[in-house]
Amino acid sequence: MMRLLIICLLSLLSPLAQAALEASVDRTRLVEGESLELTLETPSAGRMSELDLTPLAEHFEVQGTRQLSLVSQINGRTTPVTRWVVTLTPLRTGFLVIPPISLGDASSQPISLHVLSAAQAAADQSAQLAPVFIDSEVDIETPYVQAQVLLTLRIYHSVSLFDDSTLSGLDIPNARVESLGPPRNFERLINGVRHGVIEIRYAIFPQHSGELEIPSQLFSATALQPGSNGRPSARSGRLVQVRSPSITLQVRGIPDSYPENAPWIPAKSLNLMQTWQPDPGIDLFSGEPLTRTLILSADGLNASQLPALQSLSADQTSQQLRQYADQPKLHTDSNDAGMRGVRHDSAALVALEEGSYNLPPIVVHWWNTTEDRLETA
Repeated sequence: MMRLLIICLLSLLSPLAQAALEASVDRTRLVEGESLELTLETPSAGRMSELDLTPLAEHFEVQGTRQLSLVSQINGRTTPVTRWVVTLTPLRTGFLVIPPISLGDASSQPISLHVLSAAQAAADQSAQLAPVFIDSEVDIETPYVQAQVLLTLRIYHSVSLFDDSTLSGLDIPNARVESLGPPRNFERLINGVRHGVIEIRYAIFPQHSGELEIPSQLFSATALQPGSNGRPSARSGRLVQVRSPSITLQVRGIPDSYPENAPWIPAKSLNLMQTWQPDPGIDLFSGEPLTRTLILSADGLNASQLPALQSLSADQTSQQLRQYADQPKLHTDSNDAGMRGVRHDSAALVALEEGSYNLPPIVVHWWNTTEDRLETA
């Protein structure tokens, strides 16, 4: 009788040795000529002279800066916190990106902005007075290639609509588009007027780096209006058509710091788990199978984007320890964060001789699109 010893090492990358630099803004949508505040914060003592603001000069004018020295107490431990507030005025309209700001070896994350021209702002205001108008937005304008972009389309109507509305399809060359469930219907009060809202959401996965345009979509419906007697009738409708604005994305390529031979996995979060059947701690006879299931789940990815995982590679299978893999099980669903993919890889491990056996660690490199950094599971 033998005892099969299995060791699985699941590790995460150690946190960055240097202090992090977090960036935030008081708003991401503004009109030309307006300013915004960029807040930079680090959990350490710092000086303004250590902060490199030169990347801002291309698209912004720095109107002023101020520094705040604070302290944070967590579990009775006092930590210095330095906060810088930078007042910026954009130099042009359109979609802009506040680039990463450096503090020593640390860098802040980029932040996307939409600067409207005065004409666009006026058009937006007048459009919202229309009985039917449409708006669209994305959660990020500078995604990584093959990473998820959430597109939200909202159709507002202050008049009743017949049940004949249509929305043109969304076809984007060099991108994969998936609908995130059926439309949602709710109400919202705008300028004191109650509007019905139809919300449609998509997950978009750019397949190439560079510029990618999300085209406009056409919404058509028949708006109910009173007849000659003041009451609505089947003949008292009028055709209404509104078109959403197009959106241009700047798709980033795979970072140079990503391991060259590792499959590219850009996700919001990723988790690696394992299960055993039976328990690997019990005594087994030689030739008796032990099934190991590796479960890889990721937010912001389809299950088909997750790599296959094996307990043993082809060159690690020996005459003493064999692996018999099952067909993988893939499952994708959606939630408020978009797509969530789950992959199950199961394999029966059979030891043909008595003894103890060590399995190599399972290592999965992935890019955290929320924190914009490389991680390992």
